Amino acid sequence: MRVLIITNGMGEDAMGAALAKALAPQCEMEALPTVGEGLAYRNICPLVGPRGHLASEGHRKQGSLIKDFQHGLALTALKHVRYMRQQRGRWDKIIVLGDMVGLALCKAGGHAVDLYLDCYKSGFASTYSAVEKRLIKATAAKTLCRDDILAGQLRAYGLDAGFVGNIMMDTVPELAMDVTPLVGDKTAVTLLPGSRNAAKVLFELQIRALGRLTGKYPISVLVPVAPTADANQLIRVSGLRAVDKEPDLTAPEYLAKAEMVDKTPVHFFDKGVGSLARVSRFVAGQAGTAGFQSAGLGVPVIALVPPDARPSRVAKNERLMGESRITTSLDVNELTAAMASLLEDEADAKRRGHIGMERIGPAGALDYAVRLILAGG
Repeated sequence: MRVLIITNGMGEDAMGAALAKALAPQCEMEALPTVGEGLAYRNICPLVGPRGHLASEGHRKQGSLIKDFQHGLALTALKHVRYMRQQRGRWDKIIVLGDMVGLALCKAGGHAVDLYLDCYKSGFASTYSAVEKRLIKATAAKTLCRDDILAGQLRAYGLDAGFVGNIMMDTVPELAMDVTPLVGDKTAVTLLPGSRNAAKVLFELQIRALGRLTGKYPISVLVPVAPTADANQLIRVSGLRAVDKEPDLTAPEYLAKAEMVDKTPVHFFDKGVGSLARVSRFVAGQAGTAGFQSAGLGVPVIALVPPDARPSRVAKNERLMGESRITTSLDVNELTAAMASLLEDEADAKRRGHIGMERIGPAGALDYAVRLILAGG
């Protein structure tokens, strides 16, 4: 059975790759990542269709959609539709994971979707519009939502929809190594540099803010490095000093070690936000999949919001995450204050973490999706 997975963004690609890996022993898998290089699928399944690149890097800012259209978004969409039309009958099953882009692509390309995994919307923050409901009805045989609030909206519309867990939490990146020896008796915090071009600037800001607090709090800094970022470059731009890694930890996913001026250790890893967040007081970085996953693990998140962020997008994420998220601007004083509040009050950090677990929801969708696809094979 040949199965296609369509995803629309780096976070969605990682989830799609995990699903493809689970199905691969019994299916011939192919993936169509509509944006970016699809690096998450490397060594898992072949990529098909044209690659799309957005000037905005998929970051929803004010004017980002106009910028993307100016840099070829419409042409990229036409290429995707043309490809899908040329491939009618190629796949036995099609899975769309992410937002509505994949559904619209299948509709325009003349394909039915066997399973739509909506990991974008949340009933705590949004609803389905009439247009979206009609699109789902016209294309998807089965929809799995990230909470039962949304699934109930679709069922009321007469659609086959359910909630069996959040696939985002099935696919949290983990490390094979134990990081607790690196933390010791210090308080661990996880910093997310991000995967976009702004990662270097954001990381320097995070290190600067945290450096104001290391004299009061013994801290061990943990950094998951995205495939599109480089640990050594992050060390250089943030003014850290590279030092030798711990000699008894030789795991290849332990990329590098650096120190702040006061010798506060900063450890860099090949992804693995799940393993790092679990031992951390908080996670700080730009909002994205890793931030949602950290909240789902019960860790409060400090979300750095750039000045050109779309206000509606910021408000929606705040509604979704509630008090599990503290929003700050890219101001070092504001960021330092947010970090200090969570370092000072462990009980409040735990309270916020519990809210995140409730809002993001549990794992479970991946296993269900695998059984569903294989049952109809």
